[in-house]
Amino acid sequence: MIPGPLSRPRRWRRLPIPVLVVLSCCALQLASPSAAEENRPSGEGAPAAVAAHPIAEGTAAVLSGGSELRPPELAVTLISDSGDVVELSDLVGSKPAVLFYFSATCRHCVAAVPDIVRLRQRLGEAIDIILIASGSNAMSSVTQFADAGGLGRPVYKDFSRQFSSKNQATSTPTVLIVRSAEDGSAESLAEYRPFAAGLSLIAEIRLRVLLAQDPWTAFESGHYSGPKACGACHLGEFKSWGLTHHSVAYWTLYQRKRAEDPACVGCHVTGMGQTGGFVVGDHDSPLADVSCEACHGPGGKHADSSADAKASCVVCHDKDHSVRFELARALPHIDHHVAATMDPSAYQEARQLLLKGGAPRPLTAFPEGRNLGASACSSCHAKEHAHWKKSAHAQALKTLRKKRSAKDTGCLSCHAIEKRVAQSPDDYYKEGVSCEACHGPGEDHVAAGGGTENILGLGTSCPECIIDAVCTRCHTPEHDPDWDLQTALPRISHR
Repeated sequence: MIPGPLSRPRRWRRLPIPVLVVLSCCALQLASPSAAEENRPSGEGAPAAVAAHPIAEGTAAVLSGGSELRPPELAVTLISDSGDVVELSDLVGSKPAVLFYFSATCRHCVAAVPDIVRLRQRLGEAIDIILIASGSNAMSSVTQFADAGGLGRPVYKDFSRQFSSKNQATSTPTVLIVRSAEDGSAESLAEYRPFAAGLSLIAEIRLRVLLAQDPWTAFESGHYSGPKACGACHLGEFKSWGLTHHSVAYWTLYQRKRAEDPACVGCHVTGMGQTGGFVVGDHDSPLADVSCEACHGPGGKHADSSADAKASCVVCHDKDHSVRFELARALPHIDHHVAATMDPSAYQEARQLLLKGGAPRPLTAFPEGRNLGASACSSCHAKEHAHWKKSAHAQALKTLRKKRSAKDTGCLSCHAIEKRVAQSPDDYYKEGVSCEACHGPGEDHVAAGGGTENILGLGTSCPECIIDAVCTRCHTPEHDPDWDLQTALPRISHR
């Protein structure tokens, strides 16, 4: 039911009458001109079919609990933390029961515990929560897990493995919402395989439908849930986000060993420094990466967030951390509907390219302008020019000549700088990798007689944010597998 960035949504089943009533109310509310315009996707790239339907495409499945639900098997014998042997069927009554199946050694289960606690806090006695541990766990570990997470008691162990086998609970954590019917049978009301941190919002929406309550009161002002919760309804937007560099922002910190550095983490996660936002060191948080609520605020407009999505960009994309950031240039690269234009194989290919670090990074491209060559820089920057002359960059063309590749424009692009849009070897300066390869075109800088706003300064405040992005245009794993930023920087330092 809950899609990952690479998954495909399931088909909807026929919806029960109460859910259709809720959806009808939603449609009427969104049909007013102001609301429809506010909720309708905007910008280039939004397919007409998407733009015409303001209700998010996964909403019906969230309200109904999903499709293809199998009746639960409750004829299962469990053992409680006090040593009692009980039947699961005796624990499930007419109230909706949340069956939380977990392993005490599963880090994803640990991350999901606050969501189970939240459901209990939010819905209280209106629901039952039944804690079922994997049969592979020692009871001492099970009780320690429950106590440490504030889950309370009792807690049960699937010692015979009947629950997992009969209910196909092949992974942890799994959440099933069930209840007993009047005829004594059991019905499945929703299932989350796997359950994950942040998904209590989706479970609460479904539970409030079952309890004949307004499902949208599940949204709480100021509460962050994470992208999987958003993606349960906003399937297309979630898939499209999975193709952006925002969706792997936290992973880039791991690559650079900065995942514990507060100075870096804040712009690679969601809500850091805010109540309920990301906390440094919580690597399993659903708020790792720059996701929906980083721009739209916790819960977005569903929770009356007043966040200005566009204004949030410049909080992180400032001059110290970006290459001449411009909002108009950036917005097309976070197109919320681009996935709708791709077939599954194209989508998977693009996603894998992103995960491997090979996806294009258009926002690191220099602004338009003409390169003037190293001689144009030397009159003002004589010291730096002299240092460059001794560097490997200045000798870059020689390495091509030795390989007899000096006329190969595919190689020249990383061994020289262009005079103009390169169509032949004559369109490159014959001086190697010079100043403008790293600092950008010098035309405006020279014409203005200098300045800091018309050239990329490459300061030292965040070398990973800018310098690494510039360097790795050419120093790629394919062409320079042993390259390392921290080792390379001292070699080209010219301050």
